[in-house]
Amino acid sequence: MLKFEYRICTSFNWTSKFAEEMKTCFFNSGFKFKNFKVLFKVLDNRNAKEKSEIISEAEVVILAGGHVPTQNIFFQQINLKNELKTSNKIIIGFSAGSMNCSEKVYAQPELQGESLDPNYKRFLKGLRITKSQI
Repeated sequence: MLKFEYRICTSFNWTSKFAEEMKTCFFNSGFKFKNFKVLFKVLDNRNAKEKSEIISEAEVVILAGGHVPTQNIFFQQINLKNELKTSNKIIIGFSAGSMNCSEKVYAQPELQGESLDPNYKRFLKGLRITKSQI
């Protein structure tokens, strides 16, 4: 039997570095938001309890990439679906983030052994932001 350990948002250095790169890309691209602050907050296990405050302060929520099932589990743990449902935010998703926006997510096996694991779930409940699957 194969056993997998999913690490939920534990690459904090990578996550923070990616957020800084996204911030640079937005500034360099000339995107302007009416209340744009020089602030990119990362929502992960370091501050998941502050999710409501972080999302309420945001003008744009970026759902970035990563391992689809891992990100999906984290989104469910913090109840992100309901948090976004009650907000009126611009949501940008790419890669795993865009995949997890759908009503039903197809999580293609990507880590070693996932395709052979009989318990691997290929279809997951998503955030239901869109009905389109990516």
